[in-house]
Amino acid sequence: MILVAGSTGNLGTEIVRLLRERGESVRGLVRSTSAPEKVAHLGELGAETVKGDLKDRASLDAACRGVKTVISTVTMITTAQPGDSFTDTDAAGTISLIDAAREAGAEHFIFVSFDMESFPDSPLTDAKRAVEAHLRKGVGGIDYTILQPTPFMEIWLGPHLFGDLSAGEVKVYGQGNGSVPYVSVYDVAQVAVNAVYSPSARNRTITFCGPDLITQREVVQEFESAIGKPLIVTEVPEQVLEIQWQSAQNPFEKVFAGLMLGLAKLDQTKVHSDEHLPQNMTTVHDFAQRRASGETGPRSG
Repeated sequence: MILVAGSTGNLGTEIVRLLRERGESVRGLVRSTSAPEKVAHLGELGAETVKGDLKDRASLDAACRGVKTVISTVTMITTAQPGDSFTDTDAAGTISLIDAAREAGAEHFIFVSFDMESFPDSPLTDAKRAVEAHLRKGVGGIDYTILQPTPFMEIWLGPHLFGDLSAGEVKVYGQGNGSVPYVSVYDVAQVAVNAVYSPSARNRTITFCGPDLITQREVVQEFESAIGKPLIVTEVPEQVLEIQWQSAQNPFEKVFAGLMLGLAKLDQTKVHSDEHLPQNMTTVHDFAQRRASGETGPRSG
């Protein structure tokens, strides 16, 4: 049995789908507040679901019974409920899940973090680092795999952070001339699933990215080519993001400003590669073409 925490999110649901395609028994950890249609979709994929909360250790103990592997994609950044916090949910809650998995006899915990090297400190990075450190301690002998993907194209090149293609308006963060190694959430899901079966993924931190390096300005050109018309580009100055990050009044403001500032500063010079990556990864060109045509979900074929 494989437990997927964060199973109603885009990444978690895709992991469930891929595991079920392999014939695995999968249990999705969901919250009482999870969208009913997303929980129902897990059932349609053939997964069982169990209600739990990272702040409720007893519910985690129940969820982990009979589980061999746990995959956690959890973050409350877009799904926060009253009482959630990066400290209590993303950090302490995930650590509690690790401990519950270990005590239930699970052998392997796969944690989806992110490549934080170019991003300033925030409650989110603090939480991710705390979980990573707990896993690396190796308490109780449970094996771990820490995945550190680069920025997800579905998020950073989606309608909320990049822009509305129908309106013809998009944003770049900073001057937009630094190389960004965007990766698709569907490729991240495949790496997570590959790690389930690979002994060489055990007790490792795997930092990886998409197949190419591309600047935000070049991304705009890809989308202009895909939709066949020019886009109006608004630049969010790096100095503004720096001020927002430094003056943030609450954890969410600090996290969002830090993520945008990190992207504005990002200028990666090489592509990370690893044996666990899919052979044919999604490029920004692929993604722009699919988004322009209204397609969603993983590539077909």
